[in-house]
Amino acid sequence: MTEKETLIARLKELGVKLDREVNVTGTIQELTLRISELEEELNEDGEEGDEVSVASTTAGSTSGQPDPENTSGSITENPASNEPGELVAVETLVTLHIDALHATRNESLSIVEPGVVIRVTDAEADELISQGLAREV
Repeated sequence: MTEKETLIARLKELGVKLDREVNVTGTIQELTLRISELEEELNEDGEEGDEVSVASTTAGSTSGQPDPENTSGSITENPASNEPGELVAVETLVTLHIDALHATRNESLSIVEPGVVIRVTDAEADELISQGLAREV
């Protein structure tokens, strides 16, 4: 098995433990980072591993309080399940660890670098923009 195949296998194992699908595409560095994040999530969240908090994954300067309109305090688990009309495009200003769709490729993303245009729900876009993590396009 190549290093990348080993990393992909580990990501799939973590996905089973977290009871969700994980993105297994990317470079070796991206896969390694994603594995570290998922292992940390498993250690920190225990049984609550299904939700990724916007406050804990996008910026250290956030209050950690969930948005009143988003009572779960989490980014949408699977934005691909939303109808296309419900998603809006934003350009990221920082590296984000978020479940989103690429603006043109309809590809699910979990790590997004600055300058990448992604599609998220309107509420998520508003939250990212208000926190200075993304801008409207």
